[in-house]
Amino acid sequence: MKTKMVCAAILLMASVLFLGACGKSGNSTNPTSSGNTPVAAANVSIENFAFSPATVHVKIGGSVTWTNKDATPHTATDLGGAFDSGSLAVDQTFKKTFATAGTYTYHCTIHSMMANATVVVGN
Repeated sequence: MKTKMVCAAILLMASVLFLGACGKSGNSTNPTSSGNTPVAAANVSIENFAFSPATVHVKIGGSVTWTNKDATPHTATDLGGAFDSGSLAVDQTFKKTFATAGTYTYHCTIHSMMANATVVVGN
């Protein structure tokens, strides 16, 4: 009886370890979605009247690409005037390369109720 319980416990632990590793991958489609390590390129989706992720970190010389996934037009417009996508239709993209370090806060000029989002540029 004791041997069966030990075997069952070992099998359970092996299953948990195996299943926990199954969903993990070293390749992420948007590595900026977690953490704050700057990357060379980041993607932001505009969905459900929100920028996702709300904050991205890119290296100096890196770029951010915004894609409108909503059924209505949106903009990605820097509050300080550093960039403006203009009106983005459904599935339209806008790409900006950042040559200068800093924090860029942006919003949608069409929908003032949308929360601001941020691009942090650094080393």
